[in-house]
Amino acid sequence: MNLMSTLKVAAFTAATVGVFGGVSQAIASTATPAQPMIGQTGTILAQQFGNIAINEANFLVVSVPGSVAQPHRLYIVEQLQTSPACWEILNPGGEPTQVNALWNTFDFSGICRLQRDSNGYAIRLNGQDVAGARFEVNQRDGDLLLQFAPSTISRDRITIGRANGISPTGFTQLDLNPGWSLTKRTFNGQIVSSHLLYFTNDMTLAQLQGETGTTPPPTTTPPVTPPAPAFADIQGNRYAAEITRAAQLGVISGFAEDNTFRPTQTLTREQAVSVIMETAKIGLPTSLIATLPSAVSVAPFPDVATNRWSAVKIQQAKQLGIVAGDDTGRFRPTDNVSRAELMAMTYKLALIRADAGAGDTTSTSPVPGIDQATGNLIPNISNPVVFTDISGHWGEKAIQQMAAVCAIASPLNETGTNFAPNTKALRDYTAAVAVRAIDCPAARPQ
Repeated sequence: MNLMSTLKVAAFTAATVGVFGGVSQAIASTATPAQPMIGQTGTILAQQFGNIAINEANFLVVSVPGSVAQPHRLYIVEQLQTSPACWEILNPGGEPTQVNALWNTFDFSGICRLQRDSNGYAIRLNGQDVAGARFEVNQRDGDLLLQFAPSTISRDRITIGRANGISPTGFTQLDLNPGWSLTKRTFNGQIVSSHLLYFTNDMTLAQLQGETGTTPPPTTTPPVTPPAPAFADIQGNRYAAEITRAAQLGVISGFAEDNTFRPTQTLTREQAVSVIMETAKIGLPTSLIATLPSAVSVAPFPDVATNRWSAVKIQQAKQLGIVAGDDTGRFRPTDNVSRAELMAMTYKLALIRADAGAGDTTSTSPVPGIDQATGNLIPNISNPVVFTDISGHWGEKAIQQMAAVCAIASPLNETGTNFAPNTKALRDYTAAVAVRAIDCPAARPQ
């Protein structure tokens, strides 16, 4: 099966519309070389452009995490050189197909080409360009639809492809519907310098509308205009979207004095507990949260005084069984937390959530499943990463379980097969872990 037959789109959060671009180029009908012009939106015009088939194995259509107003952004990635790989499929054959965005891990100049808006892709029907087409990704009934509106003002939606689910990773391929393919724009038989890609169909616009009917856009409340970028120092960070969502959810905050997040700073054990307990307040049943103390009169551990800023959350985590003292009974609140320790806390929270949250209608998030025979969480990732550096490690079970549930545990720097369990956890990955745990869908037994 080639890549285009398994291309899917993923998303992160609530159902919404993501608009990917404005007006496509409309071309004057003339015998002289065609010149782009803006106008006649929503029409199909004769022009001098042509199109040519491509090797679909070298292309990836993928949704990447966006903003609050536009949570799903459409990218088309082209592999220009044979190595290094621009992307990796984390669960071959699984649905939805999860993408490791390797292009974010190196300077991809000359290796990967990214088309990210209507300057990079357009609609071509029955040999003609559609002027003014607008691309959207819309969430419907647990699925994501890649659609286009025939004009900038049209309420019609024509579906090009779908995700067959919503990936927890934030990066997922899109399956193109039968009849659709990718081609490249040509002029006088030569590929144009922009390497613009067409979503191509041999049918006319009228035929597509007659075949599928018109699909009205989803009914949504007008999105709240998001503030300026959440933090000045997360642009380009591989976890930027998850950091933004974590901050919006209130599970982790930035530094008010300079509006930075400091994504690559380490966390202490008490800071990690704070994130885990804020995550718990969102994911656990309200009836269980109500049983937790809101103040402490006795130190939860000998080295955690009752007036310490983290004392209440540490006591809450201790009462839930998420944390315990070391061999000496101390908690060591200011020690750096390791990635393995972070996974151990997250795993314990997931087990509590699965055990206590099933059927709780007040919970804001769906509850992962639990295997009653083994007591383990039911995997919902078809082919989770099998880490090559955790065998025999005390945190092996927790790490591998979290890899199999919504890919909460992922490789160091999101590439390769090393989890690096003893490496210090960083703020950016911790934010991502919290968001994945909160947004984790109900289990899909394999």
